Amino acid sequence: MTPALKPQRTGPGGINAAISLLLLIPILVPLFAVALIWLSERDIARASEDRVTAAARILSADVRNLVGSTLDRLRRMDEELGPDPAAFMPPPAAVGEGLTQLIDATGASILRDGQRGGNVSTNPASSAAFTSLAKGDPWTITPLLGQAGALRFFGIARRLERNGEFAGAMTALIPADTLSDIWGELELGPESAIGVIRDDGWLVSRYPMPGEGLNLSNNQLFTIQLPRAPEGIYADAVSPVDGIARTIAYTSLKDLGLIVVASRARSETTEAFWERVRSTSLVAAPVFIAMVALCGWAIMLLRRHDRSRAELQIALQQNRVLFQEIHHRVKNNLQQVASLVKLQQAPAQMKEDLIRRIAAMSAVHQHIYESDQFGALDAEAYLDKLLAGLRDSAPPKVDLDWHLAPLQLSPDQALPLGLIVNEVVANAFKHGFPNGRAGRVSVSLERPLQGNEAILSITDTGVGMSETPSGGIGLGTRLIAGLSQQLEGKSTTTRENGVKFELRFPVNV
Repeated sequence: MTPALKPQRTGPGGINAAISLLLLIPILVPLFAVALIWLSERDIARASEDRVTAAARILSADVRNLVGSTLDRLRRMDEELGPDPAAFMPPPAAVGEGLTQLIDATGASILRDGQRGGNVSTNPASSAAFTSLAKGDPWTITPLLGQAGALRFFGIARRLERNGEFAGAMTALIPADTLSDIWGELELGPESAIGVIRDDGWLVSRYPMPGEGLNLSNNQLFTIQLPRAPEGIYADAVSPVDGIARTIAYTSLKDLGLIVVASRARSETTEAFWERVRSTSLVAAPVFIAMVALCGWAIMLLRRHDRSRAELQIALQQNRVLFQEIHHRVKNNLQQVASLVKLQQAPAQMKEDLIRRIAAMSAVHQHIYESDQFGALDAEAYLDKLLAGLRDSAPPKVDLDWHLAPLQLSPDQALPLGLIVNEVVANAFKHGFPNGRAGRVSVSLERPLQGNEAILSITDTGVGMSETPSGGIGLGTRLIAGLSQQLEGKSTTTRENGVKFELRFPVNV
């Protein structure tokens, strides 16, 4: 009874490995997407930093132009005041431009806000700017001041000298929102900010404008960043002005005693990042869903293929078992035929020849089911077993040796080849060594490197073969000739110092 067969699944290197790889794709693709998103975030942040840094440099150039042009205007006004401080009269240009202060050496106001005379709300002589000019500074910049009407402003003040003596000060009052046009051109976002700060920490100008003047000397810009480098970029978690988190780029203008800053809200970068994520997701999500569907479909096909392959393996193994069973039964039947021959009333030599030929045929089937080879048969192993059996039946003083090259034959070729070897060797034993003659029988099977034929050679050192008593050709010779034709080969027999039999036949495997 044929044993039950179990399907053999493919190992890690086969379908299961392919399925595992397909299952990894839905995991690896999101990881790859996360890596791309992380790189995208880094690129967006870097682009934002580059943009803020460029804005700080543009702002520094504009501030230099503003300060330079204002000082040049004050210089021209100074030349128009005349040589006598007591007779200072505001030039017409100063009155026309407005927001200009002219103060004498005592701190008395000569011109305020474009108007002749008038008193400032505080004593100019007590201000830090007036004091620094009186001590010899050629010019100075005031921090963010109070209001002139509804307008906030800061000032650029110039020292006035006559005959080498301090003669007063002239101040150009500049609206604090003068940075608004630059802010709009930089386009850093609605929550961005730009500003100008004195090197002592006092805020000079900012847009958007703060509610009051500020001293930022305790901010990390002065405590950490400026000691490290005169320009750079950093992140501020909370702005001291409005509490907004920003990325800030700064540039120190040491010759002017100013630091300019340009900042962009970090929410702008975050929003740009999420906008890119959303746009990428709109494209990537359908692709990912399609990829998952394709992976599932491929896994289903692979599993179906695996089941079909397992079923084919079962069918193949069943066929192998059936073939083995058939060849085993044929071999047993041939042995039974040999046993029946022994029981027949016939000459002993005839029965021996028949049994020997049946054994040669039986050996083919035995070798097939033992080696599990159905399409190609190992001629070397098969003939080795056959010749070993013939050696047991050799005459006492006759040696049998063989040299067999590896050769694959089909079962249809192996059977006639085995019968030929059996017949020729048996004939050599029977006819070549009468009366206890000693000698040798040699068998060789070769396959030349060139061509597709094999050569079987059987030689003996006996007395040679003789014709049958009736003068015809014996059964063995006719059998050898017929088997040679079955092999589509050509055989020759040479009688010289014994007998040499040679058979050349094509190899189909």
